[in-house]
Amino acid sequence: MSDVHPVNVLDRRRRAAVEFVSWSDHHAHERRRREAGLAQIETHPDALDQRNAIAQQRAWSRRQDHCRHLHDSALAQLRHR
Repeated sequence: MSDVHPVNVLDRRRRAAVEFVSWSDHHAHERRRREAGLAQIETHPDALDQRNAIAQQRAWSRRQDHCRHLHDSALAQLRHR
């Protein structure tokens, strides 16, 4: 029985490492998307058009809320495994 335990520990560590790499890749991708979205808001040529700027800020806010919801949901799923 003692032989089974180390395998389980190693298997859990391997799966945790795979999940971390997957999360890290996804996090880097989301970070690039967020930076691109901010660049569009901050450097948009129609910066003087107040309505357009407000619409862009609302769209960015909705994307951020959605991203936060997905992140929180993923963490909740990982906690309840």
